[in-house]
Amino acid sequence: MKRIKINEIFLWWIIFLLVILVYGAGLFVDLLEPDAALYAEVSREMASSGNYLNIMLKGLDWLDKPHFQFWVTAFSYCLLGVTLIAYKLPAILFIFLAAYYTYQFALRYYSEKHAMLASLILLTAQHIITSNMDVRAEPYMTAFTIMGLYYVAVYLDTKKIIHLFLCSASLAALMMTKGLFTIIPVAAAVGCTLLVQQKWKEIFHWQWLLCVAFTLICISPTLYGYYQQFDMHPEKWIFDHQSVSGIGFFLVDSQWGRFVNTGPIKGNGDLFFFVHTLLWAFLPWAWIAYYALFQKAKNIFQKTNQTETYTFFGFIVMFLIFSISKFQLAHYMNPIFPLLAIMCAAAIIDAGKKALRVLTILQFVVIAILFIAAGSLIYFFQDKLLHVDTIIVLLTAIIFVVIIILSKQKTPQLLLVFVPVIITLSINYYLNREFYPRLTQYQSQTTVADYYLKQQLPINQLVVLDVTEFSTSVKLNKNIPVLGVEKVKAIDLKNKFVYTTERGLNKMDKMQLKYSLVKEFEDFHITMLTGTFINKSTRSTVLTPVYLLKVE
Repeated sequence: MKRIKINEIFLWWIIFLLVILVYGAGLFVDLLEPDAALYAEVSREMASSGNYLNIMLKGLDWLDKPHFQFWVTAFSYCLLGVTLIAYKLPAILFIFLAAYYTYQFALRYYSEKHAMLASLILLTAQHIITSNMDVRAEPYMTAFTIMGLYYVAVYLDTKKIIHLFLCSASLAALMMTKGLFTIIPVAAAVGCTLLVQQKWKEIFHWQWLLCVAFTLICISPTLYGYYQQFDMHPEKWIFDHQSVSGIGFFLVDSQWGRFVNTGPIKGNGDLFFFVHTLLWAFLPWAWIAYYALFQKAKNIFQKTNQTETYTFFGFIVMFLIFSISKFQLAHYMNPIFPLLAIMCAAAIIDAGKKALRVLTILQFVVIAILFIAAGSLIYFFQDKLLHVDTIIVLLTAIIFVVIIILSKQKTPQLLLVFVPVIITLSINYYLNREFYPRLTQYQSQTTVADYYLKQQLPINQLVVLDVTEFSTSVKLNKNIPVLGVEKVKAIDLKNKFVYTTERGLNKMDKMQLKYSLVKEFEDFHITMLTGTFINKSTRSTVLTPVYLLKVE
């Protein structure tokens, strides 16, 4: 059988096209409740009011995440309107900015081949792709983490103040996205590297005071915003307390409270949570990541082949802090994925023949698992035919994988990198094009809003009873009143369209309100999937009815 020739540059272009298709398909997936929809609603209210210093949710003071993401999204709404694309496009642009700085960092300390591979690894890591479909704060943090590390590393080499200022601006943007703890990877990367190199003069140099001063100047809009919204108003009730400091919450309470489990949101904590989370969150590169960390740690301790140590210390310190934290979520690791991607690229390129063989075998095991998982998902979940473009993408991916395997120029690196990338991207195209859009049809906050718009019902007459919703308000571009069953009064519901649950319906019956059923919807908490729901034959047993009613 004649071997097929394959052009590696052509493969890079195919993968680039697949990346664009996957991220583009994610733009059109409806907002998932609660987090992404909540952030979108905060941004919508900010854009609607024109008040960019106060952070409001449903017309009430909201003290949780700082301003930066909401500023960006509100500005995007002003340019593009309150749409899915306006909410998600800035996040995708920021993740490509993260890929650019990942490339620049790797290019500075390794080679162009390392840099291209590191960027590819970052853009194709599973949770990076997912977080650009279900957009929260992570794409912004990912960009500013590697951007800050890049500029401080360049500053230490060049001593040009402009680089220190750009580092400070990146750290300020990180803090204004999710608080003080976000700068730990950059600080740990620099601090531990200088300690290992025993550069004591650099550690105690006045330059860091200048960095702090630059950073404080850059975060002053957020400090002032919190001060005038909360610190100036001790009479406000926040988290069931008065005299709550917005600045104190921003600088300390927000992240520290979660770490020690004293904040308003609590968790349980699992020492090995991120060890096993990495296995799926960094697919298809997870096993390579463990190998890369081992190799980097060995080189550091043996003082051999130390190209740079920023990436290792920045990643490992934050990873350990996350692991001992009591509040843990998978997306917490996204901002340090650029550091891991750079180490993975170096590990792949520098690996010996034996290591490459083992890693290739592990990659093909991962591919087999992905094939089985994707096939099972399509078989059990899909209750409709796939779109033609999805079928084309999946078949094309299989054809290219076969071509690579049969290619006479194939190398271990070619098998190790391109095959899993193509498989991962094609599966994610299916997820963004088929799975998630179908999933959101069981999110009643979305389906009620779609129905309301389609029927052109009066938006000013809609109220929500006993449902937590944010995406309905975003879709209707209106702050929809949300009422609780304990405090609701009959006057609140008269002459209204009421979107409610079974419990809300019973409350209305007790109040002896007269109403008519407009439409019944099926609801499921789609961010908490179960096997029973995934299986289309048993799905109906876990669906909850919700109602759109017209009260006389």
